[in-house]
Amino acid sequence: MKAEANISLKARFFAGLLTLLKKLLSLTYRVESFEGQERWETILKENTPVLLTAWHNRVFYLSIMIKREIVRRGFKLAIMTSLSKDGQIGAAMGMISGARVVRGSPSRGGTEGFRRFYRLMKKEGYSIVILPDGSKGPKYEAKMGVVVMAQLTKCPIIPMSFSADRYWEIPSWDKMIIPKPFARISVVIGDDILVDRDADEQALESSRKSVEQVLMEMNARAKALISKG
Repeated sequence: MKAEANISLKARFFAGLLTLLKKLLSLTYRVESFEGQERWETILKENTPVLLTAWHNRVFYLSIMIKREIVRRGFKLAIMTSLSKDGQIGAAMGMISGARVVRGSPSRGGTEGFRRFYRLMKKEGYSIVILPDGSKGPKYEAKMGVVVMAQLTKCPIIPMSFSADRYWEIPSWDKMIIPKPFARISVVIGDDILVDRDADEQALESSRKSVEQVLMEMNARAKALISKG
């Protein structure tokens, strides 16, 4: 594990508390359905670079799943956190989970952060987690970054989502979803989204819209699966 930024003691303390909370809650969750599990297992087996992509408000549970099923198996994973004070907490949590941490955001240091992501994927074989509507939204509006990264690296975008039968919705810009204790969980892993290396501006915009549409459809699919239970 390697961090690419200095993290304050205060941020590490709060990150430790949040990580403990996530761990305690995760012990009570029950995954009731997992659509796309075969593709997920293939990703773990092949251990080749991919872009794991989900909406920002789905990251609480998906980060638990990623740590349990990916990082602990030695899967090389990198995440980006913003350069804000809140981003320090996210960076510290990433470090605790065993992920490689890159600091940056679209408005502050994002270009350099994406360069680091590119180098990690192409030269060191890392996969990355990318939240197309983060870190400040608007909610459910995919930015161009994920498709540009897929174009440059020639790596597939792996869309992800989940739903829960009961959860808290945090009053933040993204309405973060946190499953309540003993919640039933449904997980959906979508088909690969590929971006042509020679895609022009129009094709990239089409791919961006596809990412947006697929992630919204997966939200609905995950909700429908948990409703059947």
